[in-house]
Amino acid sequence: MSFWTWLFPRTHVVFSSPLPREQAVQALRAATARGNLTATGSVAGSVSERGVHLYHRRVMRNSFKPHFRGALRSTPQGCELHGRFALPPLVFIFMLFWLGFCVLWSVVTATQLGGADLMLLPAVLPGMLMCGFGIGLLRLGQHLAADDPAILSRVIRQALQSPSS
Repeated sequence: MSFWTWLFPRTHVVFSSPLPREQAVQALRAATARGNLTATGSVAGSVSERGVHLYHRRVMRNSFKPHFRGALRSTPQGCELHGRFALPPLVFIFMLFWLGFCVLWSVVTATQLGGADLMLLPAVLPGMLMCGFGIGLLRLGQHLAADDPAILSRVIRQALQSPSS
């Protein structure tokens, strides 16, 4: 596993359903709470003909939890939900900016200092510490939400296998 995959895991999944696409959309809508602040279920998000976006709600907020994003495709046997579990796009972009800036800070500082005086080496430390802090925070958030893909998968499977009423 590469460092990039370890830091930003993405899991591609396919859920099959005997239900027609329209009925699968209705079943997924019934299984999820809509909205963020007023939702009353453990799985919230949006489900439409164009796409599905689901996440597991917890008491404690965690921006680093994986979200499911996917789309329903019709098949002769019913439909399939193709998607992936990954960080929300804005969190991914923010972490790229954060880590990139920290690495840039460290490289520029080390280049400016050169190898002339080892007493100036602690100037590189803030960039490296901030980078380590960002990686640690990201991994802690992912660890705290490690069971979210299994929970979301269970809800999706149950919804897609049951007939909509």
